[in-house]
Amino acid sequence: MAKPFQFFTEQGIVYYSGYKADNLKALLTGLRGVPSSSIFYHLYHSLLRRHFTTTDYMNDFAQWVWGVLWQKTLGEKLASFDPLEFTRLRDARARLIEIVDAYVGETEYFLRVSEEQAFYFLCMKSFVYPLGVQASSLPELMQALRVVSPQSIFYHLIESRLRLREPTNDLSDWLKTQLDMPDLAATINTFSPYEYNLEELRNKIIAVVHDAIQ
Repeated sequence: MAKPFQFFTEQGIVYYSGYKADNLKALLTGLRGVPSSSIFYHLYHSLLRRHFTTTDYMNDFAQWVWGVLWQKTLGEKLASFDPLEFTRLRDARARLIEIVDAYVGETEYFLRVSEEQAFYFLCMKSFVYPLGVQASSLPELMQALRVVSPQSIFYHLIESRLRLREPTNDLSDWLKTQLDMPDLAATINTFSPYEYNLEELRNKIIAVVHDAIQ
């Protein structure tokens, strides 16, 4: 008998890390020194916050570099950065540092902005708790997906990669290991939050689960 899939969600307390940047060199210093939770907040959690805003930027670093410093080339590189390629925050941090460091090394003049326009590195302390929603079959999964919050979708499809330290999400992992549906699991794992917002992701998953039931 399949082990039920338990839906969780999270809430977080956001606080200042003590690092801020008013130019690219200071941004690089911050990337090297801030706690891992700050990298998570600005790189991964921004995908959740994007669900509630109209910004086209995929992460906070790209938004600041492009929108405040007007460094289009670097902004584009940071905007195209896909954090889902990484299963460890330290690896994502290292790649960010590599991108910014290479650009800084080719730059002679660094625009310095005012304190009001500076980038403030924030950290996040997360609290995870169950929603009291679970699924033991595809019909139950489809029903559950209709009612859980966007935060729960984010937690299971995006953040779970860091928890599992695997290039998959825990919903796909459950479908593969508990329901023996590797093809459906693989399909869901290809859905990217860069192509769809969280509501669109929810609807895409519901659609493929519905098709699998037929």
